[in-house]
Amino acid sequence: MDLPNLDGRGYARFLAAGSHYLKKYRSVLNDLNVYPVPDGDTGTNMYLTARSAARAAYASGNGPVSQVASRAADGALVGARGNSGVILAQMLRGFAHHVRHRDSLDTFSVATGVREAAAAARQALQNPTEGTIVSVADAAADAAYRLALHEPDLVRFLSGVLRFANDAVDRTPEQLPALRDAGVVDAGGAGFTYFLEGALALLPEGRVRSTAFPRRPVRAEVFSPKQSVGVMHYCTELVLEDATCSIAELRRALEPRSESLLVVGAPPTIKVHVHTDDPDRVKSVATRHGTITRVKVDDMAQQHAMLLIDGPRVERSIVAVVPGPGFETIVKELGAEVALVTSGSPSVGELVLALNNTVGDETLLFPNDANVVAAAREAVALCAKNARVIPTENVVEGVNALIALRGEGPRPIEEMDRAIARTRSARIFIASKTAVAGGVSVARGKAAAVYGDRWFAGETVSDVALDLVAAMRGATGGLVTLYYGGAQREKDAQRLSEELRSMNADTDAEYYYGGMKNAEYWVTFDE
Repeated sequence: MDLPNLDGRGYARFLAAGSHYLKKYRSVLNDLNVYPVPDGDTGTNMYLTARSAARAAYASGNGPVSQVASRAADGALVGARGNSGVILAQMLRGFAHHVRHRDSLDTFSVATGVREAAAAARQALQNPTEGTIVSVADAAADAAYRLALHEPDLVRFLSGVLRFANDAVDRTPEQLPALRDAGVVDAGGAGFTYFLEGALALLPEGRVRSTAFPRRPVRAEVFSPKQSVGVMHYCTELVLEDATCSIAELRRALEPRSESLLVVGAPPTIKVHVHTDDPDRVKSVATRHGTITRVKVDDMAQQHAMLLIDGPRVERSIVAVVPGPGFETIVKELGAEVALVTSGSPSVGELVLALNNTVGDETLLFPNDANVVAAAREAVALCAKNARVIPTENVVEGVNALIALRGEGPRPIEEMDRAIARTRSARIFIASKTAVAGGVSVARGKAAAVYGDRWFAGETVSDVALDLVAAMRGATGGLVTLYYGGAQREKDAQRLSEELRSMNADTDAEYYYGGMKNAEYWVTFDE
């Protein structure tokens, strides 16, 4: 099925899907972050910026692309974090300006919009540096323009753009010595490709379904003492409301004693990002031209010192029990050191062996099955490690907990507990016998599922999935994630995801290979 146009709601979904991938891979991007300052927050900053854009886009309703893109750009501007986040916000602003009169997008309007977005990113920088996100954006823009001349389908078009963008990311170490010396690609450029990949994955007929990191290995040594932050070590950000000056005037006033200066937006709302030795001076200058809000000051020298101290040590190891090879890949991407693949319940001895083979100061054991929790507690008591059980009762709870654990913040364990509590999930399986459960007749050989105390049954897996997601979703929209296994194949998961998208304008769906033998799907819903 070709996709010749993208309307306002489709563009909002595009942004939401891109931000989802930045959330998923933000720790990878943080580990790549060495330029312009090795403070390890590029992935987090890009994700928070994209999330702010996506939320503003969805809040704009079902308007034309011009309206949704404008709201998204405003949301990104106010919520932009860090050098990379402000550049991303400026790109979304450039794109929004280009499509300001359009109701929908075709490949050519996307291509010319990406060209203006790339130009806007360069214009925002004092001294654009090759080998960073601006180089990757330029490569994507050039590829988009060439492809749009003969490719009317947005999915094939964006797949081609992503391929050229990935090639440009791989070239960044050749362009920037700091990257070559550290043995990494540019974090901002890699974040740009993750964003595109996520957006492409949720479009109809999208083919980017791999659960493996695409061409982005994590570094063995995270940060090097050879890297330094320098004198301008305070990352200072603020939003100037009711601005009485132009972008150029404010930039000139802030340029003395500054590095990585970005002044973007337009009166009355201007976003400032700068590396300085005197944050109070920045705030004082800005106050003369309006009201400052959303002030954030980070000491990058302190951040880098902590990364140097913590980098070589493995603070925490993770052991996860999973029901299939697809889930094995997923949990290892999310930080699991050991994954036990089993279609049943592992023995206490197998769990003890897995725990003893880890190297972290502390080991977390995710049983990912209610029937394995008791054995997991026995294994923790018997093993030679400092270990604890995270009592996940199914593999989807485990995946969501691992995503939360990799997040930023002072209390990741508490965030993980909250992620488990918030998880809405269910297993769709083929009934092995005819029975009545929860007042519902379940026929042998037919599909069934249990969600909380409710049973669902139907002639087909699709029938059960649609009823199940309707119950999970309630009155709200969100993202459905399908993990397929059993007799299901990728084409089945793709077809089902399209059915789920069509059931409600505010519902998106994505799928991954789980590979479990005891279920056709694990289904989860996130608002």
